[in-house]
Amino acid sequence: MTFLLRAALVIGVLSYLAATRQGATPQAVDTAQLRATVERTTQGLAHLATALPPEARAEALRIGSEALSSRITGHATSADTLSASDRLPPWRGTGETR
Repeated sequence: MTFLLRAALVIGVLSYLAATRQGATPQAVDTAQLRATVERTTQGLAHLATALPPEARAEALRIGSEALSSRITGHATSADTLSASDRLPPWRGTGETR
């Protein structure tokens, strides 16, 4: 998500600079129209979130809260994608002692 926001910001800045370089004056932003657009978009996102099945919604909230808490605390997120079964391949045994 942050990648998309950064990409949109870079594209917007480059478009603004291209317009000013060519001598065009960019138009002022209507804050009321911008606020209305943001409200419509967030209402649409809320509708999509409620349309998710409860299990998927809970998983999305869990992943989002983990990402947010790691961002706030400054801890790096783990890049480990192995599951417990991947750590004990069958050719090395089951991990049980006899």
